[in-house]
Amino acid sequence: MDPIEISKNNIEMPLVSVLFITYKRFDMLQMSLEAFRRNTDYPQIEVVIADDGSGPEIQAQIRMLKADVYALAPKSRGLGANNNNGIRHCRGKYVLMIQDDCECCGPPDYLKNTIAVMEANPTVGIINYYGLPNRIDRDRPLVGSNECCYVSSMAYQAGQNSNVYYSDMPHVVSRAATEQVGHYIEHWRMEQCEMEYGKRWQDQTKYISAVFPAYFNQTYIHRGEEKSFRTRSFQNRLERKLLPVAQHLKQHYKPLYHLGRACVRKTIRMLNYLHLVR
Repeated sequence: MDPIEISKNNIEMPLVSVLFITYKRFDMLQMSLEAFRRNTDYPQIEVVIADDGSGPEIQAQIRMLKADVYALAPKSRGLGANNNNGIRHCRGKYVLMIQDDCECCGPPDYLKNTIAVMEANPTVGIINYYGLPNRIDRDRPLVGSNECCYVSSMAYQAGQNSNVYYSDMPHVVSRAATEQVGHYIEHWRMEQCEMEYGKRWQDQTKYISAVFPAYFNQTYIHRGEEKSFRTRSFQNRLERKLLPVAQHLKQHYKPLYHLGRACVRKTIRMLNYLHLVR
């Protein structure tokens, strides 16, 4: 028998908390949860649903879904607060985070192989299933699974560090790594919250990122583009409306353009902080 296979079989599979992050998209959440159960074979899981104050009617529907823990906030406080609330309710050694608009397609043993690699390599803090192309270091294969898994190396794109350590899309993270990186910042708008958290992942040096080439952008598919809160957010809708004016000012009156942009962004941050927009 292959020594890697022996290693994997000897590892006792620890508890994995499967955390579904949701807000006002019950139909997408139901699809995501059903696809996960249909296409995931793992012996020790708890399902946690974290809802960001979608209201009594939707939360009553959520409670009809089969889950172990319902982390349902009484009011909306933003993505950072919802993520923090969900993670606080997780008991597992590892957390599989899934946005409510992501569909699991398998293969069924992807989670077994993921946890086997992380158990055999404690410095692996996160394994991403979806996102921008990760730079794979094929000179650094990881033991623990017969499915090939490699360390994700830091890459430079257009002179900027790429955030290959963290993606808000489906990923498995160890509880030890979440404690090292810390909580999500609350009261910030979605994009800022995710970018800042990714930057902290990038800056820390204790844990590394890894990827299964066979699973990346294949095991999970993003199904909710048309319902994305990123594209329907107040800031994005306002920016689209102001785009013609902004382009004119940028071309002819640059100082006024920069002043206006700063004022708009400051106003949006304040409205987000006061939970008046999302």
